Amino acid sequence: MTASGAAVGAAGAIMLRPSIAGPCLALSIALAASACGTTSERADRRPAAAPATADDTARSDAAAAAFYRAHLRGYGEDGAPAMSGFASGLPRGARLAAYRPLLTRALWQRLERAQRAQTAFIAAHPDLKPPLIEGDVFSSAAQDEMILSFALGRRTAMSVDAERVQILLTGSDLPKGQGPGRQWRDDALMRREDGVWKLDDIEFDTADGSTPRTRLSKILDEALQ
Repeated sequence: MTASGAAVGAAGAIMLRPSIAGPCLALSIALAASACGTTSERADRRPAAAPATADDTARSDAAAAAFYRAHLRGYGEDGAPAMSGFASGLPRGARLAAYRPLLTRALWQRLERAQRAQTAFIAAHPDLKPPLIEGDVFSSAAQDEMILSFALGRRTAMSVDAERVQILLTGSDLPKGQGPGRQWRDDALMRREDGVWKLDDIEFDTADGSTPRTRLSKILDEALQ
């Protein structure tokens, strides 16, 4: 090969390299992007990082509805049905047992502590009316008011395992059908425990809307101190 031919060959090689490098670079980028996508997809499948699914939120709604259906049955201590839609004071006996599968361990333990404190109060002060002996501890119904019905409202996710479900309640101090009833909103605070949605707390409505909303957990902790 002559010197000029070698120069032409070298020049041709130089001209060919960009056309080869372009596809190679594009292929490398595509492979890298594909690898990154695979890593991201694997990360998204980790249980701790995955957001709540539509099925999960449906179960939290169902759990809240199950609790309020059980509450409206208003079981008495001996298992006989109490006045429809009205359950007075801390639940005991068969009425408490009906709630057990629907409550988180934390709420169940609070109820047990409150019961023990109430029993001790009665023994120590037989002539006094103990706290939490009257009224509906699971709603912001008035003293002589019965819950007639409930409906599920808006649901808000607070974390992967915690949601707030609005409970739209209708109550009255008259038997069902004898008055329009009063409507208000409590919030059921639901928690997923051991893979199952359960009631963890209740945030109560206020009579005038101007005072801060309080929670069932606070009432149970403070009422019998």
